[in-house]
Amino acid sequence: MFSFLRAPLPPRTDNATNNPIIYEQGKSSVNFHAPDSQYVMTHTIPATDSENFAGVSIIQPPFHYHIYQKEYFQLQKGIATIFLGTDPNPFATLTEDGQKTATVPAGRYHRFENASKTDDLVIDIHLTPESYENEQRFFRNFFGYLDDCKTSKTEPSLFQLLVFLHSADTPLALPLPWEGLGVVVSRMFLIVMAGWGTWILGYKTNYPEYYETGKSK
Repeated sequence: MFSFLRAPLPPRTDNATNNPIIYEQGKSSVNFHAPDSQYVMTHTIPATDSENFAGVSIIQPPFHYHIYQKEYFQLQKGIATIFLGTDPNPFATLTEDGQKTATVPAGRYHRFENASKTDDLVIDIHLTPESYENEQRFFRNFFGYLDDCKTSKTEPSLFQLLVFLHSADTPLALPLPWEGLGVVVSRMFLIVMAGWGTWILGYKTNYPEYYETGKSK
């Protein structure tokens, strides 16, 4: 409605037919597996402090939670630390010669990161109950938008990101001292901000360059 108020969108890269999808000039990627596979996708996240990569990868998520879905992780390569709730200490550390899997219940704050300063993290991810096309649409749009912003040196719009997240029932986890209160406030914040982003600023949940039903396989 008032899309003229928003910042310009970055030029979009057509990745709708690509699998795996390569991001950050080849440093990171997302590979989707067939429906009903044990894991729906595999993420490759570069080492944050490597000589060839500066900053945090777009594939490394902020604190968030899934309203309805439980999330499963399985390590392929590297070291992953997973944080749960408001505890600053890792909930789980996944290594190639130690614990390789972890599960996060629905409705819990969490995030994960590459814990290695030198090696890529390759990790399988599954969400249940599975919604394969919805998950493809969300992740392709979310990471595609962030990658295009990074390439064009455009600051991502929080409203656009929250429009994507609202479509996936995935609130950002606001940093409140009590997780239970945070879950409620974070969901309200998501609804209000995503509504503003959709109905006032005109942001979309999907762009065909990133995802098309039946084309993104």
